[in-house]
Amino acid sequence: MLLRSFTMLALAMASLPIAGEAQSILISSYFDDPFVGPPVIKPMDPAEFGQARDGRPTLRSNRVWISDEVFIYKPGQDTKAYTVKFAWNPWPQSWTNPRWDLTFPDEERFPLFKPLRGADNQIVLKEGAQVWIPQDLNLGNTTAFETANSVKDAADLWSGRLVNWGDPGGLLLIETHAFYDFQAFFSPAAKQIFCGIATYRLPGQSDVHFFELATSRDMMAHEVGHAVHDALKPNAFQLDLGWDTWGESFADQTALWTSLRDPERVARLLAETHGDFNQSNSLSRIGEVYAALTGKGTGLRDAFNDKKVSDTTEEVHNRSEVLTGAVYRLFLAVFDEQRRSLRDEDALREAGRIMGAFVLHATDYTPENQVVLDDVAQAYLKVDKEFFAGRYHEVLVNEFTRRELFNENSVRDWQSHEETLPQLWLPGWSTDTDVAAFVEQYQNLLAPGSDFGLRLQSVTRLSGDAQGRTVVRVQLTHGRGADATLLNNQGIMVFRANGDLADYHSPIPGEQGHWAGPDQNLRAKAAAAIVKARQARLHLYGVPLSLVRRADGSISAEAHVLRGEGLNTHMIVFTAENPGGERREILKSPLSPEQRLTIAHVLAQ
Repeated sequence: MLLRSFTMLALAMASLPIAGEAQSILISSYFDDPFVGPPVIKPMDPAEFGQARDGRPTLRSNRVWISDEVFIYKPGQDTKAYTVKFAWNPWPQSWTNPRWDLTFPDEERFPLFKPLRGADNQIVLKEGAQVWIPQDLNLGNTTAFETANSVKDAADLWSGRLVNWGDPGGLLLIETHAFYDFQAFFSPAAKQIFCGIATYRLPGQSDVHFFELATSRDMMAHEVGHAVHDALKPNAFQLDLGWDTWGESFADQTALWTSLRDPERVARLLAETHGDFNQSNSLSRIGEVYAALTGKGTGLRDAFNDKKVSDTTEEVHNRSEVLTGAVYRLFLAVFDEQRRSLRDEDALREAGRIMGAFVLHATDYTPENQVVLDDVAQAYLKVDKEFFAGRYHEVLVNEFTRRELFNENSVRDWQSHEETLPQLWLPGWSTDTDVAAFVEQYQNLLAPGSDFGLRLQSVTRLSGDAQGRTVVRVQLTHGRGADATLLNNQGIMVFRANGDLADYHSPIPGEQGHWAGPDQNLRAKAAAAIVKARQARLHLYGVPLSLVRRADGSISAEAHVLRGEGLNTHMIVFTAENPGGERREILKSPLSPEQRLTIAHVLAQ
C-alpha cells in the first residue's frame, strides 16, 4: 500500500511556485457528473500546483497530492477490505504531465475498457492480476485535483480559517484508481480519499466502458467535503450514527454550494432553469451517473425533495436527505432575497456564499463527539443569529419542524441554551497560554463536577466574515491536577470578537450546558462506566477511554483503536461487554448499501 509519509524534499519540490508570469493555468475538469455534460477547461491559480524540476506544473502540491498504486484492488471474499490484487494499474503511479499541458479536449468522455487478451481471447494474467492496456486517460486525475482545490478555496474563505485537512501537515492524498468497484470514499483514519473504477454496458450496447469515479465532480466534491468536515470537527466519533448522517448532508451540500463559485457554472444553471430552482435541476442532483446506469431516480440523491424523518430510514444517506432538503429550501429563500437587489448571476453566487457559511460554521456550534440532527438544525439557528441577525430564523424553524427534525421542544431547548450560557469573557488578544489559564480558572463552572476536569486542546482564531471570533476546544479529564486521566471527550466554546462567550457545548455526552442544572445522575453514570471499563482492562489499549452515549441513553466507556493502513484502515472497538473487540469500518462513501447493491447488478463483470 502507498505510504502516507513523504520526504521533506518531495514536499518542498511540490510546493514550489510555478515559473513565469501566467495569471492562471488551464486544466480539464467537469462542472458536474460526466453524464450531465462534457468536460470543460477551467483556469486555476498557478500557486495551487506543484512543480517538477524542469518547471512543469504537476498535480502534487503541498495541499493536494494525486497518486496511484501499482495494483487496482478488490475486496476479498470473506471481508470488505480491499486486499486482493485485481489488476495491474494502467494509469501512471507518478503523474508527470509530460506534455506540459493539463487540458485534454479530445479525451474520450466514456472510454472503452481495453484489457490485454491472449490468443484464447481471455484476459491476460500476470502474477494472478489482470493486465489492462494503458490508455492516455487524464480526466480522472485533473478533475480530482481541480475539484479538491476549488473546495479547499471555498472552505478556507467561508469558514474564516485554514482548513487543515488530510495529514498533520495539511496534505490531502487522493488515489484516483485505487480499486475495482463503483465506489469512492474518504477514510477519516487514513486521512485520504480513494476512488474506484467500474466497467459497464449501457442498455442495448455490447461495448464495455470505463467509469472513473474521479471524473464525477459531484462525487469528488462530496468526498472532499468529508475531508473538510473531518478537519473542522476533528473530535467527532466516526462511528456515531448522528455524525455519519450529518456528514452525508454536509458532503452533499459542499458539492452544491462550492460549485456556485464558478461564473460559467452559474451561467449554465441559470440557462437551464431560467432562474427557477424550485425544481429538480443539475445543481440539486448528486451523482447523475447512478440514474443513467440504473434508470432509478435522478441520481444518488436530490436536494430538491420533500422528505421527512418519518418517511426515511436511519440509513445515513437516506436520512441525510431530510436535512439537505430542508437546507435547500433555505437556499431558495436566500436566492429569492438576493435577486431583489442583484443580477441573477450575482444573486446565485451570493446565495452560494451564504449557504456555504451556514454549512461550515454550523461545525462551530454543535457538540464535538456525538450529535443528532436536532443538534445540527439548532446550530443552523445559531449561525443565523450570529452572522445574519436572525433574518432566516422563521424559514429555518418552519422547515425543520415540517420535516420533523425539530420536535415541539426543539426551539424552546435552543432558546434555553442561549439564555443560560455563562457570562464569560475572553479578550481577543489572549495568547494560547492565556486561554489555558482561562480554562483552568473556570473549571468549576464548565466542568461537570469535581470528578472531572478540563484541559485546553486547541485555539482557532477566525478571519473573514468571522473576524475576531475565537474557537476554543477543551478535553475532558477524569479527576483534576497532574494525576488526572485524559478522556477522549471534548467540549467547544466560541467567543465573539468583543470577547463574549457565544456558545459552549459540554464534553459529557448528553449534557448541554451543565451550568443550567447539572445532571448529577448523568455524571454518576459516566463515572461508573469508567470504573467498569477499567475493570475490563480497556484502559490498557494505549488510547484514552471514550465516553459514549448509546441509543438507549446509557453511558459506556470504550476504547477506540485504529488498525490497518491506507485503503484498509479501520477501527477496533473494545467495550466492557466485548473486551475482545469488534472491527468497525469508518469509510465515508457517497452510496448507500442499497444503491451499491442495485448498481452492482448492472455493471459489466
